Amino acid sequence: MNDTLLEAFFLIILGMLARVSGLVEEKDNRILSRFVFNVTLPFLVFLSMYRQHPSFVYLKISVITWLLLGIFTAMTYYAGRYFIKDKKRLGVFILTAVGGNTAFLGYSVIHSLTGDAGMPFAVVYDQFGNGLFIYTVLLIMISHLSQRSLSFKTVLMSLLTPPFIALILGLAFPLSLHLPGYVLKSLDLVGNITTPLMMLIVGMNLTKPVHLHSLPLLGASAFIKLLLLPAAMFVLALLISIPSFPKNITVLQSAMPSMMTSVIFAQLYDLDESLAAQIVFGTTFASFFTLPFIWSLLK
Repeated sequence: MNDTLLEAFFLIILGMLARVSGLVEEKDNRILSRFVFNVTLPFLVFLSMYRQHPSFVYLKISVITWLLLGIFTAMTYYAGRYFIKDKKRLGVFILTAVGGNTAFLGYSVIHSLTGDAGMPFAVVYDQFGNGLFIYTVLLIMISHLSQRSLSFKTVLMSLLTPPFIALILGLAFPLSLHLPGYVLKSLDLVGNITTPLMMLIVGMNLTKPVHLHSLPLLGASAFIKLLLLPAAMFVLALLISIPSFPKNITVLQSAMPSMMTSVIFAQLYDLDESLAAQIVFGTTFASFFTLPFIWSLLK
């Protein structure tokens, strides 16, 4: 296994141990997660985009991500209806099989493997592809399944997050205006603590046991999310001629395990919260093995 991935997964295990041992409580985890998402991550995103020239590849990545996630959403919905009669469990299956942990885990893994070079492509996949799709199409889908209303204001507020704003600012910042060296260094100092903190946070959230009756849906979600979706992304990226390095980053992002916010969405939309937590745990644990395998194939 790649040493960098081993280091990342060791941090995740440390986070799990801190949570299980009681050194960190749930409220501490929430505060740390909020701090990283609202403060350190936006600096990392801004600097990643600021240091890169805008590229047509960004548009390609966004388009194929929407296309692929749309296909897999339809596939899981229509296939799932025949095997999953409970709409609360069907909604969780769709969420966990399609939506990936491309921010907390994706950014951490890719920044660890490639440094700043791979971050712009990881950010574009997450914000313009995965994130936008989740907060529009997937939210509409699960609100329909749960018969809950979804307002335009809710969707808009979900999209206007600090990392997304940082992405726009990083892309729009005039290339002719150079930030002073001390400003860049200060932003770097804050942004660079994001990766280890994110790994610890991922570990702190992996404390839910998996029950036997959940294994069939967990297995199906894991197969789709960790293997089938990245394989399809690889083929699609080849077909539209995305260059090798951004293609590899895009495929790796598509191979990330189920998003942790699946549990939050399950709470908000009255889905099966316990099942969501178990699938998030199971796919994240399985990704310890699938991500190194996929990365070795890509290299």
